[in-house]
Parts: sequence; C-alpha cells; structure tokens
Amino acid sequence: MTKDVAQRRYWSFYEAIKGDHLKERTLIIGNGPVASGIAKALLSANIPVMLATPDTTASVNTDAPAPLFEVRTETRVSHCTGSAGDFQVMLSRPNGSTPLTVAHIVIAEDAIQSPLFSLYGLSPCPTVLSLSEIREVLDSPSASGQVPSPGKTAVFIVGLARESYPHLVETAMESCLMLQTKLGMKTMILTRNLKVGASGLEALYRRTREAGVIYFKFSDALPSFQQDADGKVRIAFTDEITQIPFTLQADLTVVDEAIAPSPYLKDLSRVFCLDTDPAGYIQSDNVHRLSVFTNRKGILAAGASRGMPAPSARLAEIQETAVTLLSLTKGTLTTPGNKAEIHAGACVRCLTCFRLCPYHAITLNTRPVVMPDACERCGMCAAECPAKAIRIDDLRTQAISRRLQPIPGRDDSDSFTPFLVAFCCSRSAGRAKELATLSGLSLPQRLSIVEVPCSGGISAEHLLAAFQHRADGVLVFTCHEGNCHSERGNILARRRTVHLKNMLKQIGIDPNRLLLKTLASNMAAEFAETVNTFEKQIADAERLGINL
Repeated sequence: MTKDVAQRRYWSFYEAIKGDHLKERTLIIGNGPVASGIAKALLSANIPVMLATPDTTASVNTDAPAPLFEVRTETRVSHCTGSAGDFQVMLSRPNGSTPLTVAHIVIAEDAIQSPLFSLYGLSPCPTVLSLSEIREVLDSPSASGQVPSPGKTAVFIVGLARESYPHLVETAMESCLMLQTKLGMKTMILTRNLKVGASGLEALYRRTREAGVIYFKFSDALPSFQQDADGKVRIAFTDEITQIPFTLQADLTVVDEAIAPSPYLKDLSRVFCLDTDPAGYIQSDNVHRLSVFTNRKGILAAGASRGMPAPSARLAEIQETAVTLLSLTKGTLTTPGNKAEIHAGACVRCLTCFRLCPYHAITLNTRPVVMPDACERCGMCAAECPAKAIRIDDLRTQAISRRLQPIPGRDDSDSFTPFLVAFCCSRSAGRAKELATLSGLSLPQRLSIVEVPCSGGISAEHLLAAFQHRADGVLVFTCHEGNCHSERGNILARRRTVHLKNMLKQIGIDPNRLLLKTLASNMAAEFAETVNTFEKQIADAERLGINL
C-alpha cells in the first residue's frame, strides 16, 4: 500500500467518524506569513484548517496535530460549488484530484516582487541587493556578518525609475534605521516621490531623519549609476536645491522592486467567481469589501491577495481575518430577512438570475435554485426576472404597497403639500435619512421612506405602485458608483429609472416627478436638501398648473 493510498483511507475513515467537525474546516490558499498567521489563529480556536499551496514546500510551522491541521503542497483549486458553510472544492495535484468539503475559504497568496536592477543598469551581487534581500539579511541572527562594516555607506534606491509603494518605502526606512542605529553604517535614500501615506509612515520618516538617514529627492534629472568589477556602485548627480554636483561611492546598494499580484489569483477569481480590481487583486475597489470580504460570503481575501498592505499592518489583518471567520462560524454575519425564492412553475430557465447575481447565490440543478445562506437579499434577481418567477416576500410589490399609504395633509390650493415617496438603499440613503433626523434637519412633512436592501431590487412595478398610491413625486436614492454592496445594483436602478421616465409620458405622468440621486450614508445634509428642493419644485408646479 502506497503512502498516498494509506493517507486517503485514513482521511476517509476520519471523515466518517468526525464528519461534522471537519465541515467546520477552513481552506487557506497561500504559503506566506499572512497564511501562516491565519492558520495559527484558527487552530488556537480549535478550528480545523487545511492549507493548500502550489509551492513544493510549505513555510507554516505549527504543533497542531493531524487531522486538525493538514498541508497540501503542489496543490491547486480547480473547481468549487456550494456556499458558505458547505463549499465543495476540487484540489488538483500532479498525481490526481481530491474532493474536499470546507466551511470557509481564505485566499492569502503572496504578491510577486521583482527587483528593478536592470532599470538602473545594475547587476545583483553581494553588494547590490533588492529590498527583500536586505530585509532577509537584517532579520537573520548573523546580520552583522553579512553587511559592510560600521562606517561604510548604504544607498537605497526607492521610486526613482517608477513609482514605489508605501509598504516598500516602509521596508526601506526600517532597514536604514537598523543599519544606521544598530550596525553603525551611514545610510541614504534616493527617491522621487516618497510614499508615506500609510499609517505610521510619517512618524517613521521623522525617526529616520533624527537617526541621521539622509534623503535626496529628484524630480527631473536622475542620478547615473556605474558598477565596478567588485560590484560597488558609483552614483553621480546634481543636487536640485544647491545645484552642487555630488558623487557617492556606495559600499552597499539596495534597489526597490516592482510588485504584481500572484498569477494564481486569476485562476482563483475564475474558479470562485470573485470580483477583482483593475490590477487583478481579489477584491474590488468597494468600501463594503473592506477589509477582508469579497463578493461571496464565506470567501475572504487577505494579505497580498487583495492589495499590498504594509508589513506593520500584517498582524492586524491576520486578526481581522480570524475574527471574521469566527463570526461566520457562529453565524453572526448571516443576513437576516426573507431570502429570494424561485417559483419552479413560472421559471423559464433563461438563467438571467444565474448570470446576474453578484453573490453567486444561485446554483444550477435541473433549474436555477437559490442557496439561502449565500443570498444577500439585494432583490436584483427578482427585479430583473423576465418571467417574474422570483420573489422576496417582504420586497414583493404587494408588500411595498402596504408601506405606501399616503400621509395625510392639506390639499387646498393655497397650501398644497406634495406626498413624496423615497426609495432608499438601507446602506446609504436610509442611513443618511436617519442621520438627517438625528441632526435636526428639516424634512418634508409628507415624505414616506421605503428602505430596501439594495437599490438594484427596486423594480418598475415598485415605482409605479408609488404613483398608483397617489404619490406626487418619487425619488430613487442609490449608492455612488463603485460603492454599491451588490457592485452593480445602482447601475441597474439607474437604467430602470431612465426607462420608466420614458414610459411615464405615455401614461400621462410628468417624468420629472421621478428623480434619481446618488448618496453616501454620511450625506445627511445632501439628503435633506434633495427632498426639500424636490418638494418645492412639485409644489410650485402644482400651484402654477405646469409641468416640472
């Protein structure tokens, strides 16, 4: 019996007797310090972990026994179905594939950092290192024996040939600080734009200046570099302020790096149906995704899989990921309320819902089926279904209509007060309205608020129902583009609103009585100004007997 066969039989036996326990298992995809830190945090809470990496070796060190913790090297995820709490993934290895059931998934791949030696005409050698290499040297116990002796000069090239990243600037400054204060070297940083926008970098910059680190800033003409046969680098430049020419002989030259997302992320985004940002990281530029969420419940992005966090933020990110996973395990992040349901008899299997759902909460069996644990109640599927086969009970037109009873008011010609209906996304305009009320801002007397989980669930039937209930004006408030929790709900709401405005002319309603606005949750003053201005426009038009 081979070792692989024996291991498979062992796991089959274990899963048979401990199946419920292993269903809580978290799959971590990655092999760096963030993946290792998350694994250790979960294991400390007795949550089973499997770490899968395409690498041939794993860097995770833990005393956790199997099967509480298992590592699969040379392993890629090739397929995934299911939803949070019950993902079925296929792990592919050179000798075959293995199915696996996990509760949650964390993608914690490291980025690819490539030294920029060639951009400066330099060749790597013991005295010309990359930022990653100098960091490894300084982190080793024998650092003093691997760098030039005290009194020698170390020059760091950061962001000259191309823009750098804040976390690379942090690495350069921390390395300079260690070389300067602990190893007695003279250090300099040559830069174009020093990126100190991340937390704590301004303070770190001041510490380096106080310690004696010298900074040279360039805007136009860049320094020239000449490397001799021994690997030492001669740097020549003219100081832009004093116009004095300088020549530096560097005993140690450290070159910055280019950063790119792991190529594996492209495959993972396809397998898990995840949104990515323009650079290819697994997290769209959406405030609702911060800090570790993706568009799929139960799948988290951490570390360099979602961007380039600074090394100083690594511990906080590990803790945030672990806390989020514990909350998911306890069900505290479950979206409350009725979930979408597909009426089998009415469904025509057009797959509009399957293609549209931003959370991939709809799976295909013999027909589309909603996975309740993955549904976020955005209502986009129900609003777009051409057969009207999908419903969310408390968001059906009949349910919305019950919330549209006209607010009493005087309707005589001298003091007409319009009845307004505002459909508000609960994550943006709904909160802005609450803030406006708490701030004591004046709002229209006859304003009826209808909160919905997402403006993408506001259908044309909802808007027409408001007019049928004698609304004098209807407002649709959506999130700003790029800030919609459902990614595209605000875009769909805008499209439907524009379409309905064109239809209103045909049924004798002034299209200007339907207004679309975008708001963020902190825009209380803008909310009050919009509804009050809209009320005045309708009142003036009614009084004068004209269209808006």
